[in-house]
Amino acid sequence: MKEVRNVFMLVILGLWMALPVGAQNAKGGITMSLVNESLASALRKVQQKSDYKVSFVVEDVKPYSTTVHLKNASAPAAVKQILQGKPFACSVSGKFITVKKVYQPKTSAAATTSKGDDIRHLSGTITDEDGEPMIGASVTVPGSPYGTVTDVDGHFEFYIPKDCHEVTVSYVGMNDQKVKVSGKDNLKIAMSENKTVLGEVVVTGYQTISKERATGAFTKVTADELKDKRLSNLSTVLAGEVAGYNDGMIRGVTTMNASTSPLYVIDGFPVEKTKLTGNGNEIEEDLPDLNMDDIESITVLKDAAAASIYGARAANGVIVITTKKSAAKGKTNVSFNASLTWHPYSYYTKNLANSALVVDLEKEWAAQNPNLVGDGAKEYAKNMLDENIYPSSGIRSILSYYAGNISESEMNNTLSRLAGKGYNYYKQVEKYAKRDELYQQYNMNIVNNSVNNLFKASVTYKYDTQSNKYANDQSLGLNLTNTTHFTKWLSLDLGAYFKIGEDKNQNYDALSPGYSVLPYDDLVNADGTYYTKPMEERYSKSNMAIYNQYGLYRMDITPMEELSRQITTNKELALRTFARLNLQLFPFLKYSASFQYERASYRGESLADKASSYVRSVVNNYAVADGDNSVKYMIPYGDIMVRSDQYTSAYNFRQQLSFDKTFKDIHSVTAILGTETIQNKQELHRNRLFNYDSQMLTSSMVNNADLLQGVAGVLGYNSMSESQLAASYENVNRYVSVYGNAAYTYDDRYSVTGSLRWDRSNLWGTSSKYQNKPIWSVGASWIISKEKFFHVDWVNYLKLRISDGIAGNVSKNSAPYMVASYSNNGHVGGTQGYVQSRANPYLSWEKTNTFNIGIDFALFKNRLNGTIEYYNKKGTDLLASTMGVPTEGWGYSTYTINNGEMYNRGVEISLNGEILRTKDFSWRANMTYAYNKNKVTYVNVKAPMYILQLDYPSAYPIIGNEYNAIYAYEWAGLSEEGLPQVYDENGEKVTNQPTTLDAIKYAGTTTPKYSGSFGTSVSYKDFDLSLQFLFAGGHKVRNSNPAFLTCSYSSIGYISNIAGASAGLADRWMQPGDEARTNVPKAIFAESGLSAEALYSTYYYADINVLDASYVRLNNISLAYHLPKSICRSLYLQNARIQANVENPFFWAKSTQAKYQLGGYNATNYVLGIYLNF
Repeated sequence: MKEVRNVFMLVILGLWMALPVGAQNAKGGITMSLVNESLASALRKVQQKSDYKVSFVVEDVKPYSTTVHLKNASAPAAVKQILQGKPFACSVSGKFITVKKVYQPKTSAAATTSKGDDIRHLSGTITDEDGEPMIGASVTVPGSPYGTVTDVDGHFEFYIPKDCHEVTVSYVGMNDQKVKVSGKDNLKIAMSENKTVLGEVVVTGYQTISKERATGAFTKVTADELKDKRLSNLSTVLAGEVAGYNDGMIRGVTTMNASTSPLYVIDGFPVEKTKLTGNGNEIEEDLPDLNMDDIESITVLKDAAAASIYGARAANGVIVITTKKSAAKGKTNVSFNASLTWHPYSYYTKNLANSALVVDLEKEWAAQNPNLVGDGAKEYAKNMLDENIYPSSGIRSILSYYAGNISESEMNNTLSRLAGKGYNYYKQVEKYAKRDELYQQYNMNIVNNSVNNLFKASVTYKYDTQSNKYANDQSLGLNLTNTTHFTKWLSLDLGAYFKIGEDKNQNYDALSPGYSVLPYDDLVNADGTYYTKPMEERYSKSNMAIYNQYGLYRMDITPMEELSRQITTNKELALRTFARLNLQLFPFLKYSASFQYERASYRGESLADKASSYVRSVVNNYAVADGDNSVKYMIPYGDIMVRSDQYTSAYNFRQQLSFDKTFKDIHSVTAILGTETIQNKQELHRNRLFNYDSQMLTSSMVNNADLLQGVAGVLGYNSMSESQLAASYENVNRYVSVYGNAAYTYDDRYSVTGSLRWDRSNLWGTSSKYQNKPIWSVGASWIISKEKFFHVDWVNYLKLRISDGIAGNVSKNSAPYMVASYSNNGHVGGTQGYVQSRANPYLSWEKTNTFNIGIDFALFKNRLNGTIEYYNKKGTDLLASTMGVPTEGWGYSTYTINNGEMYNRGVEISLNGEILRTKDFSWRANMTYAYNKNKVTYVNVKAPMYILQLDYPSAYPIIGNEYNAIYAYEWAGLSEEGLPQVYDENGEKVTNQPTTLDAIKYAGTTTPKYSGSFGTSVSYKDFDLSLQFLFAGGHKVRNSNPAFLTCSYSSIGYISNIAGASAGLADRWMQPGDEARTNVPKAIFAESGLSAEALYSTYYYADINVLDASYVRLNNISLAYHLPKSICRSLYLQNARIQANVENPFFWAKSTQAKYQLGGYNATNYVLGIYLNF
């Protein structure tokens, strides 16, 4: 930990010392010839070819054109030549050129005549909400030729008609204002930000286009919209911000067996954090690494027109992240923030039986046990005690009474004492074995923008203490980017992201201590010493004899001492670097070549101390008899180390031509054409070391062949698999692609777009039929509000979009070739193998066709804006399960082929509105709503057994239902004896679990059918208050802890498990007639003579235990205070704020069990942060 903190401090110091100095202006003079060029176009070209910002009023220059020949002219000289002979004047301040129309009275004397009284002088200053001058803001008199623009100080002056009562002030990205001028000759105007206009560009990763030209469905979330949240990870910050985004998925479930994650793109490059997990044959896709404070905007691409350019990886949607890179020319911006989050430890126990209920159940167990009646009761009780069949204190006390070891009063006193202990064990776990979680996050950003160079550096340090006492994690992320403009036509982008991280996980949990615990048990004794569970209370008499005979290691467990004995340390070192060369071949044509390389190493070391119960158990299990009363340990007694090393690498090389030209000011054409090559590789190596010495880094050799073959030890037969000893795995995916996209816009009103891409990959069949399948999209849009016939005053913007196309999806661990697995044969020696997956030369990427129609609008002077979308996503060639062919050796097994089909249809609504705004007060509100209907339309598989349909519904989807469906038996109430009943395939009530598929009914889906959010924010002077609610509904969840006792198998047969019993058993059936008041069956014990296990299945799979999972959650409350400008200036700050957040303070669900399973009882987070900009 100290090393990471030291690196963090060194990085901070280095960033301060490494600020780049301003570069010299490398741009030369302007050379161009213009013939009958519109004045507006000529001035824009000067701005494009120089480092100057040219400000002018469009309406003023619109009637004029110019013919001029410039040769190596400076920008100010060029503007003066362009304006020569026209009623305009220009002024220069720094890098800003202001063009103003000159209005003069006809004669100098006219000012003193009656006609001269028709005009008067007006001046003033215009600033933004923070008091910064607005350069180039337009001030005009409506319906007249009078107007001007502000200079670099935000100042303006011009003549207006004397009878003018108001002027209009406008600026790109700000709300237009009508300002009263009657009786005023000098104004001070503060403009407010128009959130519906700012940042209205779509960043696809391949290109950036204006929102007005976009035809696809997308949602853009800016850093300003995220400032009210704690920036912990991408999934949490996007919650409630994007309609249709829920639990990491966009617009529902798109696949059956392939990747479900959206594609993440950072600054134009796809970033796939893919790792091997499990036994090396499973692939995990995680969120990409980045410094969350670097985010400038997040654009979610939803439909084919927006996302299909990404080809065979875009069907789940694309999330494009753009990082901050802006600063004023010649300035350096420095920002710092820190946050502290407190998460109190919380373990919900009210869904579990308390001590009193447990004791009642233990008494009822004795009352229902026929073995405790009659002459054999004493012998039965003694045998149960000797074999430790029930190690719980309550039942042992009851058995001790029946065995004659204690009196009835002693038994009752013990049971009474235990019954009064409530949730004792869980409270002691909270007090002694757990702790409150604390999350710390620190971030620093430095941006320097010189004349031709933009440099940015950010560093983020995180340190989190987890609820387990020996668990914590920390990370340091460093992000560096630099853009250099060598000439006006050549620039180079360089960037690197570096992360170093370490986390420690405590493998042993006191909540699962290695033996059954009941709420009345102890973790710590009354005298403060740690409680030890002796092996004599857990092992049978015969097993104890073996341990004593051979002197095996004792298996006593002291949970508090075990906490620190099994620790896993994971270390991560990751690097992501890129370079992008931009070559402006012509003003309308650009070539770019970009390359990104990713490399990461993940080292895991799981160390089990030799004193741990885990090591003692492993050593004992592989002890073989070696003479009289002695054993030979096949595994030496000592620490056990499991080490895994994983290396991942990826590269992306892209070349692209970009065309962007406007013809005659009304015909705009953009197009891109490029190639892309991608490779992702993962390799995992794992080995297990016995008798490991962490100081000397030594270990003892073991006989792997014997362990693989199996050992007939004194405790029974045991063996290890190859993967438990040592294994290596590798996975490589490659893509080669050609893509293109084109768009045409007429008069900024009508747009059409189209895209085409071909992907070739080793992930699907080699036939050209599968390798050359094109991915395409088309789209069109119409800005109705710009039509001359459209005259609706309260509608400021209205746009219709329509698109259609396909996108692809892949399974990263599938291949068209046969995959075999090989291992040593421990019985006869040599190598054995089996077919892990059959060859599939027809394997292809999944195809999702998306039709989308949307409306974008802004109403009531842009105070209400929003989007309404309808989409129809039809997935074909989905990787779906199909029945195996017995002649191929698969029998009842299934395998996956491209034969599944399903659709998602839905509606999305996003609204954002400004309800009220005054000088000191503003109130805004926003909401999102999404409805999605999922339906499987084709599969070629059917569950061969009823239990598979219940337990693995996604492996055996049913046509007409959702893919993530839940299936159950129809509940028929309790019988007169208090037994659970369901309807069988004939509609008759039965207590035994039906064994036919016809008896199973559809009970809902686990995926929400609708979801959304509602947010509101209020600002008053320097205070901001915001709230965000999330909701979802129409989905179900199966009760994970039904009010029914489970059973397990022991040396004497089935026994009842009272540990972990549901609190719902308090409402159980107790006597005839109770079936009319409750749906909780009677307590049924394994010894009662009834088939407890079968009855449990009947009840568990009944639809009475399928719960409505609808919920409403108050996700975030934020209160911020902005320090006044005067204080900030005295502290050399641009601005500063202090912010407090409360996360998840309220959660509503339809039942307490559903609320528990949905995480509604998780403790609230309390956050305090400080944000400084220098």
